[in-house]
Amino acid sequence: MAFDHEGYAQGKEILVRAHGVKRVYHRGSEEVQALRGVYLNIYRGEYVCVMGPSGSGKTTFFNMIGGLDSPTSGRVFIDEVDMAQLNAHELAFLRCRKIGYVFQSYNLNTVMTALNNVMLPMLFAGKHPDDARSYAMELLEKVGLGDRWNHRPMAMSGGQQQRVAIARALANRPSLLLCDEPTGNLDLKTGKEIHQLLSNLHKNENATIICATHDHNMLLASDRMVWIRDGEIDRVELSKDVKIEKASLGTDDD
Repeated sequence: MAFDHEGYAQGKEILVRAHGVKRVYHRGSEEVQALRGVYLNIYRGEYVCVMGPSGSGKTTFFNMIGGLDSPTSGRVFIDEVDMAQLNAHELAFLRCRKIGYVFQSYNLNTVMTALNNVMLPMLFAGKHPDDARSYAMELLEKVGLGDRWNHRPMAMSGGQQQRVAIARALANRPSLLLCDEPTGNLDLKTGKEIHQLLSNLHKNENATIICATHDHNMLLASDRMVWIRDGEIDRVELSKDVKIEKASLGTDDD
């Protein structure tokens, strides 16, 4: 089932392709269909927001795209690589180099400085420590934390921690940035700052961003909105055609 609007896909390169993705979980004798056959193309350089009520399947869909879980049936392609065909080592390689993750709870190493947190994925990828340090400093400057490089997470505000998390997600120059409620733990003002940072990455660096969010600032800065309900894509809308009042309908806070 196609969800592209007329002329929207013309000239665009597909980065993520979900083809009939289903995910079934078993809880004792109970069968739970978290995804019921999702078809979606996401294009390089797009900013896509994914929305849906709690339990709708959007987190499961995120896990499929990010290679954190595998479909029961169907396929997910990143840069035309079928993730289901990769062994554990190849999948770890792809996640390390192709996908950057930003989580609601930051997931920083609390005993490491901001600099070391950003360096870590580069070191895992085999980058020379001097090069990793230099690029980590560059990224911290980019997110406005060049003067906080030696601070540990507990000495930083929530917004600063999320900025470190975004810098870390960019460390290996990923093709795709996956953001799961990145402003969910932040106050309104700080959330707007994170929104602006992601928006700038999208506009100025052509970053491809998929964001699960209920934040209206992010919704209206995106290119498309994908609505998931009961494990299926309910609709896909161009953000420019959606009013903010409409964007708030049909979703429940997770």
